[in-house]
Amino acid sequence: MSNDDYLLKMKNKLIYIFVCILCFVGCTDETKVQSVRLEPTELTLNIGETRQIEMFIEPISAIIYNPVAWKTSNPNVAQVDSKGNVTAVYAGECLITCKTKHHEAYCQVTVVAPKYNFAFTNGIVFDEGIKPDIAQRNLILRLYDDNLIIDSTGAMSGNGLFLNINLYAPSNSKQLPIGEYLTSDTINDYTIMPGTLRQEGNAYYATGSYLGQYTDNGLSAIFLTEGNVIVENNGNYTITCSFTGSQTEIIDATFNGMIETYDTSEENQVTTIEYTSAEYQSVEIENEPALNHVEITLSSNDTIITFVARTPKSITSLPFGSYYLSDNLMAYTLMPNKCQISTTDKTTKIITSALQVKENEYYGSFTDSDGNKYLIKKHDNIRKQQIKSFVY
Repeated sequence: MSNDDYLLKMKNKLIYIFVCILCFVGCTDETKVQSVRLEPTELTLNIGETRQIEMFIEPISAIIYNPVAWKTSNPNVAQVDSKGNVTAVYAGECLITCKTKHHEAYCQVTVVAPKYNFAFTNGIVFDEGIKPDIAQRNLILRLYDDNLIIDSTGAMSGNGLFLNINLYAPSNSKQLPIGEYLTSDTINDYTIMPGTLRQEGNAYYATGSYLGQYTDNGLSAIFLTEGNVIVENNGNYTITCSFTGSQTEIIDATFNGMIETYDTSEENQVTTIEYTSAEYQSVEIENEPALNHVEITLSSNDTIITFVARTPKSITSLPFGSYYLSDNLMAYTLMPNKCQISTTDKTTKIITSALQVKENEYYGSFTDSDGNKYLIKKHDNIRKQQIKSFVY
């Protein structure tokens, strides 16, 4: 065998041995994941908070050869990035998983809503009156701390927190009535309008009920979706509020003291009609056989207002409640083209209306086809008339 052949043979052997060594190293435990664990395995976060979960792989050298994936069981509760950073989104529970090819580890995440408790030192009420299509008086109760100044128009200055609560009270209220108010999407006496964001053009406004923070940079708000307000008055107002925010925040507040009420309504542009007599009778409407119908007539010295109300077929009386002008064939609505106001000069169709029927009283508001706005209430001298049931 020549020297060249010998050297070639030895070279091939060395290459073979080198390849075997590489294969052996590639199959050792240095590159194979034996276990994965996380710290912590349970985590509690407030909404908006971010924390990192630490991952430990055994052996540590195996991390080079094994990709790791993070995932969340519910991204609406908490989200996780590729480094194990967990961000709380909404109150609830979810499971964060760290996964290699053959191993998994878990962290149970609980997201809790922040809790706020305020004892406000100032209170003010803005009486926005009775708007068209709403039979209740619209009151804005604003409780605020000493870092804010709010004038009689509602303008603010300073830097501080306030609670803006949109209440609906009986139409004859002259101040903030005592009682319990509850959030509702339906407007009735002693209800609270939930908070929402309203867009007008390119601008956004907080409306309804919300916890506000006013600073030189503007307004931030937590919208109130559910809750109640209890109003007491024993010389001073005592107000207790309990709400849940749109991100499940818990918001409690109290106030004790005097409250000024400012008239910010447009009622000086509204004509008030004080009726002196009220009558109603059953009427037949052929094209709406699934409902009963009641014609209500309210009269004053020179004005007659007529409404035709749709009522449930199963009820043989005029039910108490709120009635709204609508084309929908539903109980507790008022029929378009059947509602009108007549004066000594002319008769005009009512185009929008809200009417409250109570035991001894009708009240509400409406707009006629000429754009005139009216408020209806009982004359102070009218003899109380029981609204009696009748049989169809």
